[in-house]
Amino acid sequence: MRKRAGVLVAVAMIVSAGVMVSPAGAATGTTCKTASGTATFTPPLPKPGASTKVSPTIKITGTLGGCTGGGVTGGTISATLKQAIAGNCSSLLKGATANIAGTETITWNTKATSTVALKLVGVTGKVTETNATGPVSAGLFKGSKQSGTVAYTPLNHGCSTAGLAKVTFKQVTAITV
Repeated sequence: MRKRAGVLVAVAMIVSAGVMVSPAGAATGTTCKTASGTATFTPPLPKPGASTKVSPTIKITGTLGGCTGGGVTGGTISATLKQAIAGNCSSLLKGATANIAGTETITWNTKATSTVALKLVGVTGKVTETNATGPVSAGLFKGSKQSGTVAYTPLNHGCSTAGLAKVTFKQVTAITV
């Protein structure tokens, strides 16, 4: 069950990873105390024991809150990620690499946006956690790098008795941009 959740987190973490490192010359960043949301898999990952494998598109929505620095206090997250290596719940529970990446947009409370080339990588030994990292390629904080860790929870018995269609997530580490 923990392995299953870890794989799912990697997928979901997509969404709310935080930005922690800013290169020299980049705009001053922000650190957010809270991040949460959902990730939806289309098509769902087939349930454990299924031989069918899919490469789902993962849509993430969420919120950031309690942000300090950079002139922002919070924002909303929207991301579309693709799992490049086909898999199912069984392969996820085994910790198979899925190469999940795509584009994340953060719309800050000031209406400014940040575009991130987001990549999800599972946390070794913590199956329900994923690191979400990527460079800010446009908008507010351009030139910074987002990084952070999130934990996810499968919904509707995903990857236990059913396929994985949706997860919720929360940050494990502060989200910093």
